[in-house]
Amino acid sequence: MAGHVKSVGVPRSEVLRVSTKILEKFGTPKNYADSVAESLVQAQEAGHASHGIIRLIEYTNSIENKVIDPKAVPTIIRETGGTVVIDGHWGWGQIACKFAVEVAAKKATEFGVSAISISSCNHIGRLGEYIETLASMNLISMMWCNADPAVAAFGGKDRLFGTNPLAVGIPSNEKPVVIDFATASSEEGKLRVARANGSTIPVGTVIDKDGNESTNPEDFYNGGALLPFGGHKGYCVSLMIELLGGALSGNHPSMNAGYSHGYGTVLIAIDPEKFFGIKPFKDDISEATNAIRLTTPVNPDRPVLVPGDIENIERDSNKAAIKISESIWNSIKELSL
Repeated sequence: MAGHVKSVGVPRSEVLRVSTKILEKFGTPKNYADSVAESLVQAQEAGHASHGIIRLIEYTNSIENKVIDPKAVPTIIRETGGTVVIDGHWGWGQIACKFAVEVAAKKATEFGVSAISISSCNHIGRLGEYIETLASMNLISMMWCNADPAVAAFGGKDRLFGTNPLAVGIPSNEKPVVIDFATASSEEGKLRVARANGSTIPVGTVIDKDGNESTNPEDFYNGGALLPFGGHKGYCVSLMIELLGGALSGNHPSMNAGYSHGYGTVLIAIDPEKFFGIKPFKDDISEATNAIRLTTPVNPDRPVLVPGDIENIERDSNKAAIKISESIWNSIKELSL
């Protein structure tokens, strides 16, 4: 995002304390507040401000508008072998997803493969968090969700798809491979951050209400739309997520009459131990990723990375204090009063 943004460094404990205080202030039970705040802080320190504490502004509005039930407990409503459907009861998406991770791990360990879907689910935060957890259990995972319409179809200008993120986690002998990206040209949360900071956005990210490309994030919120990444190929990936996320969760694809709101979430976990064993699997992954990192870079000052490396670099840089936009941190502190 273009434009200079003034940042402040805030101790992790303080960011966590303020975030938890806000969530409790708006009626979230202490154990849920701790868990959701931890997810937001993890996203912030991993360099994903779009899924960090700025979300507290949206979340508290959603509680006040009765979109989020802060006390709702996710439950299993259908279960057959390795498949499970979880009802999030329109509570915290993070709580529903952490429950799904537990269920997916147990089922994958038993059956080799598990597939979980979540219905009646609110915003789930950063998908990378959940697949990293499964990778730490020596499980491969794939996760995606559809969402409120924000993205135009390839060649169109109407909002039809969600930003529809896709994530894949692969364990290795080092840090896991963590692939996590929106199938839109940008996460909507990054537009939110750019707008809050008064920044412009790259060409090719959004179109205005008339279908013209724009660098002003405000045009998205004034009737415009995000574009899919990668032209027609990214559009196809987004379509897959829209159809499978919406239909398998019972949330419906967002352009269907039955869709109201929310995130139709699907999580698949695979146990490599059931194939050729976990050790040769992790050895293979580590050999491949180390070879990738050792490839000759075009720019000697910018080594070739594997997905997940950037987040680890960001975490290291945020150990002493988490970098937060000054304007966003001021808004969050005001919300806590």
